[in-house]
Amino acid sequence: MKSNLTNRKLTWILVFVFILISFFPLFAFLGTLPLRTWDESRLAASAYEMTQTKNPLVVTFDYQPDHWSVKPPLNIWAQAISIKLFGVNETAVRLPSALSIMFLGIILIFLTSKINRPWIGFYASVIIICSKGILYYHCGRNADYDAMLSMLVIAYSMSIFVFSELKEKKYYIFFFIFLVLATLTKGVQALIPLPFIFLYIVLRKDFIALLKNKLTYIGIGLFLVVIGGYYFGREYFDNGYLKAVYENELGGRYLKTLEGHHGEYDYYFIKLRDELFTYFIWIVPFSFVFNLFNKDKTSFRLSNYAFGIAITIFIVISIGKTKLTWYAFPLLPLLAIVLGTSFATIHSWILGLKTHKALTFSILMIGFVAIFYTPYKEIVNHVYKPKESDWFVPYYSRFEIIKKIIDKELVFNDTVVYINHDNQQDFFFYIYAMNHYGILNDRKEVKQLKVGEIVQINEPNTDQQVMEIFEYDTLYHSIQSKVVKLTALKENKK
Repeated sequence: MKSNLTNRKLTWILVFVFILISFFPLFAFLGTLPLRTWDESRLAASAYEMTQTKNPLVVTFDYQPDHWSVKPPLNIWAQAISIKLFGVNETAVRLPSALSIMFLGIILIFLTSKINRPWIGFYASVIIICSKGILYYHCGRNADYDAMLSMLVIAYSMSIFVFSELKEKKYYIFFFIFLVLATLTKGVQALIPLPFIFLYIVLRKDFIALLKNKLTYIGIGLFLVVIGGYYFGREYFDNGYLKAVYENELGGRYLKTLEGHHGEYDYYFIKLRDELFTYFIWIVPFSFVFNLFNKDKTSFRLSNYAFGIAITIFIVISIGKTKLTWYAFPLLPLLAIVLGTSFATIHSWILGLKTHKALTFSILMIGFVAIFYTPYKEIVNHVYKPKESDWFVPYYSRFEIIKKIIDKELVFNDTVVYINHDNQQDFFFYIYAMNHYGILNDRKEVKQLKVGEIVQINEPNTDQQVMEIFEYDTLYHSIQSKVVKLTALKENKK
């Protein structure tokens, strides 16, 4: 059965359907949970600070140059713009990540349509939306680097593949543009696919032609000027930055374990199997072998290409001493392309059956629902009115109080004091939000507190320190955290 749809119309229909499928998992209740500790809350604070310092070059934390998180600033720029547009809140800082995953799917559909195989991009994109790793923690619904990184890595990898198929120079230009943007997002990690891409170009016998192509040198020049300009420009205005980059991103992080993030040789396979790609991981080897016998040479090459990049990334991150779950996120869309290729091939076979249109459509729909219903339902249930896991409820109760204060659900008509050692780095964004919305607050040490002050206490050991010095009345209590008013000094402290 032949379709009357042109490739262009089909592409736009698939993009529209993908947006419908992905919209709820990506954007629903995006700001419900408080910012996660460490990276997400730190990036959010840095993005807000950038809106105040107006300095796009030097990323700061607590208004000091940040030498702990030393990635380039593209993601921070996007978050700062979002804060300017949508306010100082969780949704604003998470929105660039959610949009990145949506654009990842759209880019896949459009680029595969250029080689007349948009169904590959569509199936791959739906698999991405149904992957826990993309929608659970640290990626598509969190204000971290990895959603944007994954989008741009796939964009430049697919652009050079399409160029190798069509030899249209605009895709070679796209390759360099996306490569620069990916590197501006997360530095050296964005470059991991390049060795395999170089090998692929050699095997496709394109290397000599690219050596003679002036766009190669323009692209390399663009990369060196933009990326080198950023790193050396940041060092000029922020002395010690390059040393921090080495210690945190290059030899220091790769050759030794930092901050206790270690793992065995099978660390990433276990993560893929148990957390990130649970519904699809066991289909990948069968799909890869299936694609090896694909008579459609373009699909055959695409599957091998995506799998080759995935293996390259897997080996590189597995060799590294510091192991973190989110290093594996770019693997997911690559493995999704392998699966999408086999799904699209089966889809094409079904369309080719000499049966009634209604029967063919029914077979395709039943197959689609059978594959995606359960993982998609699990994703939807996960994002619908999300609740804190039992393990984290006590810790994150502090932010629920702060959110109530910011939203004026709790009003104290006085300055709320936060205790410095009681505030992890994840407090900074919320302090900035309170300042932004005119809610009086202060930060002090316990020994600086005074009778009459309203204080938020979040840790049991801090509570013990305060109780040793003051009598207090509890104004509001939530799990582990409380807001109190200091009423008197203890007798032995007077």
